[in-house]
Amino acid sequence: YLERGRAKHEYGDFKGAIKDFNKSFKISPELRVIFYRANSKYKYGDFKGAIKDYEKLNFFEKYRDQIFYNLASAQLTNFDYQNAINNYTKSIRYDDDDEFTYLYRGNGKFKLEDYEGSSIDYGKSLEINDRSYIAFNNRGVSNFKLKNYRSALEDFKKSLKINPRNYNTLYNKSLTHFELQEIKKACIDLKKSIKLGKEVFRDEYLKICP
Repeated sequence: YLERGRAKHEYGDFKGAIKDFNKSFKISPELRVIFYRANSKYKYGDFKGAIKDYEKLNFFEKYRDQIFYNLASAQLTNFDYQNAINNYTKSIRYDDDDEFTYLYRGNGKFKLEDYEGSSIDYGKSLEINDRSYIAFNNRGVSNFKLKNYRSALEDFKKSLKINPRNYNTLYNKSLTHFELQEIKKACIDLKKSIKLGKEVFRDEYLKICP
């Protein structure tokens, strides 16, 4: 049951994998079965179930960094931002060289309106991978919230240099230009964003731009 569950998980049949892991656990209640089942529950979208399983694995030394990371990710998706931040921090103690741990911890801090903290975490993520357009964009939004508009603008420019077709970043850059009273530049970015598929901004463009 355990090996069939793992095969189903790899194939993408997460519901079937959970059923097999449940059967495996009844026969042999091992911690590794809970770990595999938690992973399948997370992939299946049962975040509360995944959290319950991951929380049973605090003393499971094997995969400990991954357990904290996965638990944090399930909590983040389930809007439990503070606990997610706490568990990403625990994961970092075991592996401080993963860009996504800092990126997602930054997202949690951003949701709690800790914009300085989120900006720092996005910066740490960029120290590991300076080609992450998402981290540049997110740090830019944090800087925007902090009213550090020039820093925000630089981050959005760097993000667009890596991924020039990201209409959300173009929109964020447009808003920053507006705050800096650079209306012409703001309208250029807003128009580009609309052309790339963000039709929802068209009414805004017609109201603001000449």
